[in-house]
Amino acid sequence: MSIKPEFVEKIFTGEKRFEFRKQIPKQHFDKVFIYESSPTQNIVGWFSIGRIIKGHPDHVWKTCKSEGGIEENRYFEYCNGNAKMYAFEINEVHKFDEPINPFEIKKNFVPPQNFAYFETSSPFFNELENYSRSN
Repeated sequence: MSIKPEFVEKIFTGEKRFEFRKQIPKQHFDKVFIYESSPTQNIVGWFSIGRIIKGHPDHVWKTCKSEGGIEENRYFEYCNGNAKMYAFEINEVHKFDEPINPFEIKKNFVPPQNFAYFETSSPFFNELENYSRSN
């Protein structure tokens, strides 16, 4: 999942306990690898997903605002008129000792706009899993 550096830091400090999104992934998942967007452009850790809060942007904001790690005006700018929003509860968080440069593991790596799915049998996924276990 692509996340801006300022929000990645808030996830690691525990200030941000919900990650807001305009859409939900099509596939079920339990673990999210954190791709920190520009200027970092590395995979810096992972978190597990708890509840998923969904509904009208006002409902999602009222439910999650105290642990959303974002100001109200920025949240509603991000919503941009969407009728439905999602908040992924961030449970267990793990920061890698050393970030992973995804371009070194996968030559044709394309940073995800929102979500990227990895087959559990793919070498890229296995590399991430092995690294997350050893860190």
